[in-house]
Amino acid sequence: MKNEIKKRFEWIKLYETTGNTGVVCLRYGITRPTLRKWVEGFKESGIDGLSELRNK
Repeated sequence: MKNEIKKRFEWIKLYETTGNTGVVCLRYGITRPTLRKWVEGFKESGIDGLSELRNK
């Protein structure tokens, strides 16, 4: 698994654990729209949904 996908998967896991977008965004220095984009991609396509190519 590529580093970018691993990072995104960590964001998803923390979000699923806490249910708190703000905590995830503060910890990882990302915006809420960014987190939403990857959460939706993961829900739709699993790990494949975390690929940059998939979301262009």
